[in-house]
Amino acid sequence: MNREYLKIYKEAHTIQPLTKGFSTDEKYVIDQNYLLRIFPKEELERRTIEFETISKLTSFSKKIPRPIEFGELIDEEKGYMVLSYIPGTDGEENLTRLNESEQYRAGVKAAEELKKLHQLNAPLELPEWHIAKKNKSDNYLKELKLINLDEHTKDRLTNYIRENEPLMQGRPNQFQHDDFHPSNLVFHHDQFSGIIDFQRMDWGDPIHDLQKIGFFTKQVSPAFAKGNIDGYLRDKREEDRFWPLYGLYSAMHIVSAFVWGMKMGPKQFEFLSGRAFEVLEDHDYFQSNIPKWYR
Repeated sequence: MNREYLKIYKEAHTIQPLTKGFSTDEKYVIDQNYLLRIFPKEELERRTIEFETISKLTSFSKKIPRPIEFGELIDEEKGYMVLSYIPGTDGEENLTRLNESEQYRAGVKAAEELKKLHQLNAPLELPEWHIAKKNKSDNYLKELKLINLDEHTKDRLTNYIRENEPLMQGRPNQFQHDDFHPSNLVFHHDQFSGIIDFQRMDWGDPIHDLQKIGFFTKQVSPAFAKGNIDGYLRDKREEDRFWPLYGLYSAMHIVSAFVWGMKMGPKQFEFLSGRAFEVLEDHDYFQSNIPKWYR
């Protein structure tokens, strides 16, 4: 079968390519109601899990796409999924049109919705979070040693992570969107209306899902970033536990950014290392778990 035989494609009145974003999927908005995503056949197994997980997540939130159809385009050696389309613009574009208090309120609502998704438990066969995350972190720290950075920065990050990684023990293993930032949030009529793009989904400590706020959200809107934290931390009794973990995961993300930046070439290394040093400054090189933009 090829895409021309898909009922939703064949009977469409309008088909609009969607090129914005970093995903390598072919994306088409059909009749402003559906989103067709086409991806390489090699991703079928992983994307099946993604589609099934989105199906489960719809029990927790009405602000995510609804799964419609999943299958294989045999003639093209590709897979596809059809989701409901959430109309609007992404947060990176829309937030600039809102005043500071509106940005803050939108940040609260987005984080509250994310927290609903975190109710989905990880599959039982997965390893405990602290074991899986420590293994990843150990590998990144080994690669960090090989990167041309000042030794003080490398030592500070390594020592801070080693001292605090025991905090991960006993943390819950839940759904993670793993790419939560304004570009993956939809606004309609200047109101937050949905969370999209689940390709990076993972499982682990829900607090880890906020690690990119200092990297990709605060630069767009500090007020929205602060709203994310406050929306997630409705119960202020959780603060003492939250901030040390947030600091740890931010430091781990910095290390991975240095490592991936080096692998991706000079231009990406310059961008990612610039953001990494910005987060380091925000945390006073992890003398503080709470970043400057929140204090």
